[in-house]
Amino acid sequence: MFVRKAALRPVPAWAVVDADSIENVERSLETQELELQEALDRGYRELDVKQAPLAAFAAQELSETEDELAQSLGYFLFVTVFLAFQEAFPRRMDSVGEADLRMAAEMLAVDEALRAEDPAEVFDSDDVVAMGQPNVLSYVQHHLAEALEQGEGDVDLEELDKVYRAVLIEVIALSHGVISPTGEIGPSRHDLA
Repeated sequence: MFVRKAALRPVPAWAVVDADSIENVERSLETQELELQEALDRGYRELDVKQAPLAAFAAQELSETEDELAQSLGYFLFVTVFLAFQEAFPRRMDSVGEADLRMAAEMLAVDEALRAEDPAEVFDSDDVVAMGQPNVLSYVQHHLAEALEQGEGDVDLEELDKVYRAVLIEVIALSHGVISPTGEIGPSRHDLA
């Protein structure tokens, strides 16, 4: 698929989360004897240990969300997206720092601005993120759609959108935090630094 312009850097093929990794995370959450909340809390503690700046970013974003459904969905997605990357790349994840998160947020903002200025642009920024991480975005969008359905019209769309955008930043940052099989870190982290 051809994208005319994008501020988002492509995801290297070796950094794409496969569908099996996502299915393994889902299966793990379903088959644990723990309640889902306990399993997610354990996942968040792992996130806090292995990716402390990302955990702090998640906590900050969720603390600014007053809608309970958006907050629950955000917590679930922040943790499970992290777990999917851990599952796919157990020994190839570099730590994502505050600068990486800022860079991911800036790339997303610039990409959104580029698309908003071009009336002929047919893709949204999340479409571009989905091209780089199709399995992860499919998973995220599936759960977003479920939350909308569960809310039955009583959903704060603005709050859900903020959570969705924050999860996109997480996906972008983690995608470029994957170390190649030859030991190199994703190109976009160094090209923009």
